[in-house]
Amino acid sequence: MQATMKRRRKQSPLKSRIDELPSDIMKSIFNSLSFNNLVQAKSVSSSWNILGEELLSKMPWLMLPSKKQVEEGDGTDVDNNGYHGFLSLSENHVYSLKTAPKEFSEGCCIGSSRGWLLFLQEKAVPCLFNPLKRVKIELPSVDRLLGLKRMERNVNGEYELDYFNSAERGSRRFLFRSCGKQQVRDCFVRKAILSGKPDDKNGKYGVVLLCNNGEDIVYHRSGDNCWTGLDVNRPPYQDIICHGNYLYALSDRNRIEVWDLHGRDGSVKKKSDIAVPFPDKSLAKLNSLRDVCTRRFYLVESCGELLFVVRFIGDYVDWDGTLLHEYDLLTEDCNHPKVCPYRTCLFHVYKMDFDKLRWVEMDTLGDRALFLGGNQSVSVSARCFPNCEKDCIYFSDDCWERMEEDYLYGGHDMGIYSLKDGSLKPIYEFSSDKIQPPPCWIIPDTTVLES
Repeated sequence: MQATMKRRRKQSPLKSRIDELPSDIMKSIFNSLSFNNLVQAKSVSSSWNILGEELLSKMPWLMLPSKKQVEEGDGTDVDNNGYHGFLSLSENHVYSLKTAPKEFSEGCCIGSSRGWLLFLQEKAVPCLFNPLKRVKIELPSVDRLLGLKRMERNVNGEYELDYFNSAERGSRRFLFRSCGKQQVRDCFVRKAILSGKPDDKNGKYGVVLLCNNGEDIVYHRSGDNCWTGLDVNRPPYQDIICHGNYLYALSDRNRIEVWDLHGRDGSVKKKSDIAVPFPDKSLAKLNSLRDVCTRRFYLVESCGELLFVVRFIGDYVDWDGTLLHEYDLLTEDCNHPKVCPYRTCLFHVYKMDFDKLRWVEMDTLGDRALFLGGNQSVSVSARCFPNCEKDCIYFSDDCWERMEEDYLYGGHDMGIYSLKDGSLKPIYEFSSDKIQPPPCWIIPDTTVLES
């Protein structure tokens, strides 16, 4: 009887006819499903699995450590620094991972680009990881490029380091023999981005690293077994982006260097070196806040325009948003200094006028939203992402040099900034300001979404 039932179940016409449903109807139905329902629907048939993966890969996610880990930790347990969930921007809901990939805890996240995460593992071996498909691609080691003879993770979760001699490392000098993940990000690989997508049909893509305190830029083309160092002229660099076949690098001196990553002979060639005066408005603001603020600079491609974003970060910010000097933390009526973490307080946005070679201030982003932080800086249409607010900047903490200076804060500086009225509001709130690893955006390839 049981065998008969099994045969009848296999012969049921329902499952065999599922794939016959019109694709436009299925996409309409799938677009209305929650994340959990999408995951369950993926298991029904091969065509539903493909459609489910396609939709999941088009959602923006904010990777998060577990709330329990953050709120019960004291900031000293670096061994437990791993992502354990993600915030769905479209649903404004946090999903926990029952089993987090080992890359989340054992590797140091060095970038996010086109829906992929990039990690630096032991022995200075980078890898690409797609968190939704659980696909991993190992890349050639960058040990010599970083001047590292040895990079091993100890039982405390820190990296133990040995270096090649100073002659081989040039002028770079690192003063520590062990370091946490955010020190790795600060000193060794500040940003890692993709040109092209590893899951495209042609399988051609490239990886670009901004490394060694922003002094070097290196490139790896898929299929090669090595990295190519670019002949940079104006280090250190603040940001890098890829658009089309070109790499744009923003120098600390407000110059933009452009490289063609797909030259005719297969080599990487510099196309141009653009000098643009720093915007007067931002320069005046930086001068007025020089004692209480630091800054970050970003490049963003948006609808064919090249944008320049200035982020102002208060060094010590009180609960009411007041910018303080370090000496303001010491008061006569308390035995301990006030705890006032660094926080973002302001953004300026400009677009490039290529005819006059100057930055033009933007009062509005229109229906666009920017995503800035440890990820590749991107601009998206708010219409493509439910619950995404237009004319806003979504930012995460990328102040790597300060994340481990205090056990009470670090990784916390994230939020939504309205360019319209200058207001700030949280994306997601923890009860602690010590959030490790720092939340990281995973943004899909917007060229696919908006084409």
